[in-house]
Order: sequence, then structure tokens, then C-alpha cells
Amino acid sequence: MTEDFILTLDDLGSTSVQNIETLFAQANGVIGVRASLPIPQKESNPGTFLNGFYEEHEIIYGEMAYGYAKNHQTMVNLFDLREIKLAIDGEQNLSLSAQNLRLDMKQGVLKEAFIYQTSDGKKLEYTLESFSSHDNRNIYAQKIEVKALNFSGEVQLSKKPTMIRTEKSQEFDPRVKKASIDWIQEGNKFTTPNSQLSIYVKFDSLSETFILDQGETRSFIQLYQIARTNEFSEATYEELRQRQNEIFEEFWRSSDIEIEGDQRLQKGIRVNLYHLFNSAGRDGISNFCAKGLTGEGYEGHYFWDTEIYLLPFFIYTQPEIAKSLLNYRKNILPKAQDRAKELGYEGALFAWRTINGEETSAYYPAGTAQIHINADIAYSFELYEKVTGDIDYIEEVSEIIFETAKFWVSYGFLSVRGFEIHEVTGPDEYTALVNNNYYTNKMAQNNLYYASQLAERMGKNEQEAKIWRAYADQMYFGFDQVKQITKQDDTFMDKERWNFETTPKDKYPLLLNYHPMVIYKHQVLKQADTLLAHMLHSSAVTMEQLERDFDFYEPLTTHDSSLSKAVYGVVASNLGRDTLAYDFFKESAIMDMDDHQGNASHGIHAANMGGSWLGLIYGFAGLTFDGNEVQVKNNLPKEIKSLRFTLTIRGEKKHFVIQ
Repeated sequence: MTEDFILTLDDLGSTSVQNIETLFAQANGVIGVRASLPIPQKESNPGTFLNGFYEEHEIIYGEMAYGYAKNHQTMVNLFDLREIKLAIDGEQNLSLSAQNLRLDMKQGVLKEAFIYQTSDGKKLEYTLESFSSHDNRNIYAQKIEVKALNFSGEVQLSKKPTMIRTEKSQEFDPRVKKASIDWIQEGNKFTTPNSQLSIYVKFDSLSETFILDQGETRSFIQLYQIARTNEFSEATYEELRQRQNEIFEEFWRSSDIEIEGDQRLQKGIRVNLYHLFNSAGRDGISNFCAKGLTGEGYEGHYFWDTEIYLLPFFIYTQPEIAKSLLNYRKNILPKAQDRAKELGYEGALFAWRTINGEETSAYYPAGTAQIHINADIAYSFELYEKVTGDIDYIEEVSEIIFETAKFWVSYGFLSVRGFEIHEVTGPDEYTALVNNNYYTNKMAQNNLYYASQLAERMGKNEQEAKIWRAYADQMYFGFDQVKQITKQDDTFMDKERWNFETTPKDKYPLLLNYHPMVIYKHQVLKQADTLLAHMLHSSAVTMEQLERDFDFYEPLTTHDSSLSKAVYGVVASNLGRDTLAYDFFKESAIMDMDDHQGNASHGIHAANMGGSWLGLIYGFAGLTFDGNEVQVKNNLPKEIKSLRFTLTIRGEKKHFVIQ
């Protein structure tokens, strides 16, 4: 149904101004523009972002220590490309009496209508069709129409992009920071004072005064170009609009998922896939911001989210985009090598959160101690090779796999128990600085195995490959023999259980209401940890063990992280717990549409959107692929009658129907 591709205000659980700005934002992997009101209100937070474009400031520590991150990197909020100044018969103090938004996801275009009126009731309709061009990713395009509804008279319309001066948020939330800078401007060139990054702009502008008869309409075209070089397109609006339609037609042909039985979830998954396609970097120097290009949450940083939650979708449906995202890691490898050397280790250690490849996380326990990111990156390269068969590319970038393997050998050590990895933090950020985190050890083991296999195949690093394989074979994993539970780490089973029964609902998320000294000493999880490892390495765990671990860890999980519920949903699906799996998936699929986390205003939850794809394909469809044969199962809950999707395997599109 066509309406399943249309997002309207009626689809949103919260129609706060900033939620609307996020959900209806337009992006193309380079430029992202929030859907802010043409005449801003106090609550508005307009935004235009360029993927990978940031300003940096020195991090000031109360107590500095060796190896701490040195600089903040914060994505810059550039210009307001949507604001207008409007007057009817000289009156500028207009009120917004109605608005209608229709995001046409099938065509990649946002259509809006606003009715503004004067104090004496004269009404003017302002309609706007806009998109961030996927044909030329330096362009944000608008088609404007103004129509006199119940009057004949003079209309003044002016429109000129204005530089955004951000104000620091008064909200206590470490996940949100804003960048305010004093540009160095030379003509159409804008340069950041500290990071010394430059952009060039070419903006259309309007300044018109005209007479409209009742029912008459005037139209205007506006193209806004932001580029890293002083070169601009001469394409017309109609040419760009036609190409937008063609590009999205191909996208949906390769990536759409059809759900029969739940129309709201159908729309929810399409909203998620739409934003995933829009925010992924394509140039090898940018990646996927944690909030996409729809908001300032997490400062526009790139995390492990890309590799574990987002890349599976792209690898299986849009392999060229996946390759671009992987190329980002290839291009920042020298920074990762420098980081490992700085800390006294061999190989490479990728930054926990970054834009340019340098570590920018100022908090060590729940930040930079998450060195599992190395193995997450290696895992994504391995998955890419398995699904695409692009052996030549993997051999070209093999240094990443070898350098991350070298790091594990340098960081871990052999004991009487095996190869151990100490003082790390796994995905669960409520349990920090532990020994032998199961997820970290499992992913590191996979990293070492993959490096040894690749070295043997290429005839490189033969002696090191023997060590990598030996250490992988001896990797230590904790197990509670009494409870028959996979240990999340060496001490988790010995901690006191968090008192969930007496914790008020308004005290979640815990990180905003309790000091780490309180959280870290308890059995409580922010998100899936051991269960995430089981999901990624399902062949390494029996169904009986998976069930015991699920029943132990899920009640201890707050799901304070948006990355959590999708994973538990996949595991529940594979355990045959259809009702629970459906409940988890439902929350994942419409998390931002319904604003379940209460902070969609900061930007989309990109990793969760990727997680909702995992919920359908890894969960309800039970997808497994060992590199030779794709297998699916019918894990559909009763609420979903059928599931249709397309995967690209070794360059061939394969269509699946589960019912």
C-alpha cells in the first residue's frame, strides 16, 4: 500500500516540535537538514549538518592522566536553510493555524503545508517540497509555493540561510553537546578556527514583494549547496527531483521488507530503513553518526554501532554503501596504530568514539575501556567478505585484520586458565573495568581466528598467524558450574543484584540518576552483553545454554540503551518465545515514531533502527549464512502473517517469503 510509505504527524507518538524535526529530517549521507518550522518557534532546534565536519576544543580535566583523550570533536550545526520572513499586507506577526507533513519515503521527498494567518484572519498557505539530493549530495533542494486563501493583497517573502548560533542545553544529559563557533569567513568559504576544516557554499535567496489575488499561487525554487571544494552543480530542481525518485526506487527494490499483519510495524520498519539509507556516509572519510544526520546527540560521533548494528543491513542489501563505511576504518587505521603505540601496545586500537579517528571520549571506564571495538570492526570485514565474496577487497585491507590481532596478543596474556583479557568494559556500560568480559573475549577470539585464516590464505605473517590461532584456541571463558550460566565476566556473578523492585520508573535511565560507584557494584545491565555475543556467534552456543543465559540476564537488564531490545528480541525469536520476541521487536521498530526513549528530539536512534532489521531478518526469519548456504526459518509470531525481503548474496538478489 502506498500509504505504508507515507509518514504523517498522525503516525507520531509525540508531536513535540523537536521530535517532528528529527523524524522528518532529510539527509543523503553528506548533508542532513532537520525539518524545522519555516517561522521558528521558541522550541525549535533547526539544524544543518555535514557528515564528518566538526570543530574541536581541548578537553579540560580536573585531574589529567597519561593517554586520556585530548580534544572534543563536535559536529557543527551549520545554517538554518528553512527559515523564512513572511508578511501579509505589512503584518509580520503571523500565527501558525495548521500544518500538514507528508514524508514520501518511496520517492525520498518531504511535502509540507503550513497555514499562517494575520490578527484579522487573513490566511496564506505556505507549501514546501524538499529533499537532500542523493544524485548530488552537496545539494538541499526546496520548491516553495505561497497561496492566498481568503484575501487579495500584498505578500512579502524573504528567505536567506542564516548561520546557527547554538545555545548550551540546560538539560543534564552527557549524551548531548552542541558546538558553537566563530567562523573564519572569506567570501563563500567558511573555516573552523580550531579543526581548520573548510566548506564552500552557494545559496539561492529570496526577497520578493508581490500582489496575490484570492486563490492565486506563486512558486519559487531554492537550491542550497554546501561542498568541501569550491565547485557547484548546475542541475535543475526537476532534474534532481527525477533522479531522487529513481534512486529511491532502486533502494526499495533492494532493501524493502514487507510485513503482513501489522500495518504500524510495516510503516515503522520503513521509517527506519529510510533513515538508515539517508544517513550513511559514502565517501570513505565519513561514517554513520550515532544519531544519523538528524540531530546533535552524541556530537555526531561514530561508534561500534556501525559495525554491529548497521553494517549487517548494508552488507546484505547495499554492499557498495557497506564498502564505503568499511573504507572509513581503512582510512583511519594510521590513527588507530598511533593510539595503540601511545598506550604502549602493538598493532592498532581504534577509537571508541571519534570523527577523525582520534579518541575523543573523556570517560575511560564506560568509554575507551570498550576495546571490543577492535574485534567488532574485524567482525564486520569478515561478514562483508562472507556475504559479498569480495576477496580482493579484503586482501587489500587485510592490514586492519592483522593489526587488530596484534593488539589482542599485546594486550592479553596467557595464564594457567588460558588467554585472558583484563580491565575492559563490554557492551554493558553498567559493568565497567572487568576481567574476561565474555563478549570481548568471544569477539577477540573471532578476530584472531579470522586474522590467522587470512594470513594463511595470503601467505603473510605466517609465524604470527600460528600465535594468533594458538591464543584463540586458548581463549578463556568464565562459566558458573553451579548455576550453569555463562559468566559475563569474572566478578559479575558475585555482585549484589540491583533492587529493581524499589527503583522508581523516573530513575531510569540509571546513568542519569545514580553515580557509577552505585551502578558498577551491582548485578544490573544497561544492554545486551553476553546475549549479544551469543546472537553473533549462534553456532557456538547450545539452545539449552542460550535459554539459561537469557533467563538469567534479561531480568537484570534495564534496556536503558536503545541498542538492547532488538538483540533480546532476536534471541527470544530463536528460542521460540514468539510473544516476547514480538514485544521486543515492536518497541524496536517504532522506538522513534513513538519516542519510547523520550529523546528522539536529539536525533534518530540509528543503531536501534539497524537492530530492527536484525529483529526481522536474524530473528523472525532466523537467517544463518556460513558462507556457503543461506538458510531461513519461520519464527514469525502470530501477529505477523508473512514476511517478504530481498538480500544480495555474492552480487545476486535473492527473494525470500516466509509465511
